[in-house]
Amino acid sequence: MNMSNSDRGSGDIGPDDWERIARYVTGEAVASEAETTRRWIDADPHRGDVVRLLESVLASGADDNSDVDVEGALSAVKTRMHEPKVLPFAARPVGDARSRRTIYALARVAAAVLIIVGGVTFWENLRRSRLESSEHTYATGIGERRQVVLQDGTKVLLGPTSRLVVPASEDRRLVTLDGIAYFSVVHDRAHPFTVRAGSISIQDIGTAFTVENDDSAGTRVAVDSGSVAIGAADQNHVRGAVLNARDRAIVDGAGVVSVERSAVSEEDRAWTQGRLIFRDAPLVLVGAELYRWYGVRLRVADSTLANLHLTATFSGEPIDRVLDVIALSLGSRVERQANVAVLHRSTGSVPRP
Repeated sequence: MNMSNSDRGSGDIGPDDWERIARYVTGEAVASEAETTRRWIDADPHRGDVVRLLESVLASGADDNSDVDVEGALSAVKTRMHEPKVLPFAARPVGDARSRRTIYALARVAAAVLIIVGGVTFWENLRRSRLESSEHTYATGIGERRQVVLQDGTKVLLGPTSRLVVPASEDRRLVTLDGIAYFSVVHDRAHPFTVRAGSISIQDIGTAFTVENDDSAGTRVAVDSGSVAIGAADQNHVRGAVLNARDRAIVDGAGVVSVERSAVSEEDRAWTQGRLIFRDAPLVLVGAELYRWYGVRLRVADSTLANLHLTATFSGEPIDRVLDVIALSLGSRVERQANVAVLHRSTGSVPRP
C-alpha cells in the first residue's frame, strides 16, 4: 500500500520498503539490514510515524502468532491489489526458510494494517492531519532576509534574526512575528489578516506595512499603503488606533502606543534593501539593529551614554567600520571583544546628547 502518484514525495513507501518494514518491526531482519532500515526510517518523519504505529498495534496483540491468520491476511491484501491507491506486496519465492519468514512477517504487518483501518486511507489521513494541524515557522539568521509567500497570496519580506509563525490551516491569516518584516497583504474583508507582535496585534484593512518587534526597543509599525488597526494581542476583535498610509506607531514595553501621523519615509523601508538609516535613534534601537544585522551586542560602560541618540547611515559596511562611526558620532570610544562591543566615554570629552 502507498500513496497515489500525485502524492509521491520523501514519505512515499514502495513494495520493497513495506517488506523491509515488515521484517524490521517483526524482528526478522538480520543485523545489517535492521541497521540500514533504521537509518532509512529516521530520515523521514512519515516513515517513523508508520513504523511506530505498526509497532504499537503489533505489541498490543496483533503479533500474537496464535491469532494471526497468515493466509487470510495475505488474501485480504491480494483482493485489494487492483484498487486505486493500493499497492501489492511483491511476489516472492517460498522455497526457503527466510522467504517463509518474510511472508509471515508481511502477513503480520498486513493484519495490523487491516486491524487499524482496513486500507491505505489511514496513511493518507495521517499525513494530511499532520500537515494541517502543525504550525509552520519561517526564520532568518543574522544579516539574512527571506521572501515568503503565504497560502493566501500575502507576501512577507522577513528581516534578519526574525521568526514568523503561521499556525494551522484554519488560522493561517493570524500570524506571529518576532523580529522585523514587511507585509504586502491580500485583503479579505471577511477574513482580516492579523499580525501578533509583542504585546499588540496589527490587523490589515487592505495595506502594506512594516512591523519591527524587539524585546528591548518595543514594537514599531509603519504603514506604506492602506491602513491597519492596532490593538492588544489578546483582543483580536477589538480595534484600537487606526494607522493610515505614512503613519507610524511606536509601542513601548508597557503597551503604550504613540502615533506619528504622516511620519513614514523611505528610511522606514531602507532595511528591505539592506541599508540601515538612523535618524536621532535612541541607542537601545541602534543596539537592537546591530545585533539583527551583525550579531554584535552593543553595551555601554557609562550610564550617561545610554540616553544618547544616533544619526547615521550604513550600507553593508563591515561591523568594525560601523562601530567606529558610531563611536565618533557619539563622542565616545569603542572596545570590541568577539560579539560584544562596549562604548566608553572618551577621556576629557562630554558625550553629545
